[in-house]
Amino acid sequence: MRIRATLLCILSCLPVAASAATAAAPVPAAHAAPPAARDPVGCKLIKASAYAYDIGKTGPLTDPVLPALLGEQGEGYGVASAATDTQDGNRDAGYVWHSGDELIVAFRGTLPYSSGDQQTSQEMLSIEDWINDANARPAADPDLGAVHGGFEAAFQSVWPGLMQQIKSWQTAGKLSTNPKVYVTGHSKGGALAMLAAVKLKDAKLPVTQVITFGAPRVGGADFAAKYAGIDGIRYENEDDLVPHVPLNGLELSLAPLLRRVIDLQGSPKGDFVSVGKLRYIDSDGNIQTPADAAAEDDLEKSRLEDFGPMIFDSPQDIADTLIGAHSIGDMSATDDSRYYQGVCGKPY
Repeated sequence: MRIRATLLCILSCLPVAASAATAAAPVPAAHAAPPAARDPVGCKLIKASAYAYDIGKTGPLTDPVLPALLGEQGEGYGVASAATDTQDGNRDAGYVWHSGDELIVAFRGTLPYSSGDQQTSQEMLSIEDWINDANARPAADPDLGAVHGGFEAAFQSVWPGLMQQIKSWQTAGKLSTNPKVYVTGHSKGGALAMLAAVKLKDAKLPVTQVITFGAPRVGGADFAAKYAGIDGIRYENEDDLVPHVPLNGLELSLAPLLRRVIDLQGSPKGDFVSVGKLRYIDSDGNIQTPADAAAEDDLEKSRLEDFGPMIFDSPQDIADTLIGAHSIGDMSATDDSRYYQGVCGKPY
């Protein structure tokens, strides 16, 4: 209920475009062409991100599904958080994978919640994960700067194990001298991927590219400065609310009532910023790439206006829209999620 109320509060505070309430949704052509831009590396990494949700324990990955999904043979190692608090279980997870001269680091996103799940402990774990995601109070890290406290805690629960495995492969000569390093994740996993990229940069293991999908923001100007120089791409889907949180200064300036609520709660005041280059997936599955910061701000305003009409929908319809927009699908040949279609192309 608190999550639903929060969503309604955010939506009700956003501006509503005058034409948005009456304009009909665009109708795609019966035989739409594939998206204008396809990303082979991104397509591989969205599959790697999806597989991260299957990581449930620490140890070597022997599941034949992963190499089949990535289209290559290699070696993988998963790390699930092993907190002493039994309620924290394996809330956070990620894995590393190497094949040839390539190294992939992938993080699991927020655990999905299903009220029909009979596993009560899994339900509680999911709730705890959502609560941790809401902990946006800054946490200071000597390498990362002031970042989202919940994401920083999640990152620290799995990163030492992942870095230890990378070093083990280096010592064993399993990684090339200058491997191509890709870091990825969906949702919360994307936030952790950005933190990992900075850590790898400091560890003198330069990242070739970071590609995230529906990732929230992780820090402010201090973190952005540390992230500078990293080739980062963030895919964000239309109607996906997650990339808008925590809210930035522009969003709060467009929603003064919400800013007052946040001030009363003593929460961060909009100093979070997005990092990396935006690739926005529109309602037709096409990719828009803003040319500069001003163009990105213009697109941001338009996106916020599109959220406004949702306040007239039922809570269930709002939830269905937001959850569907945030999903990366099942990676099957018929996957119709817009993230998958936008990155990999529409299935036929």
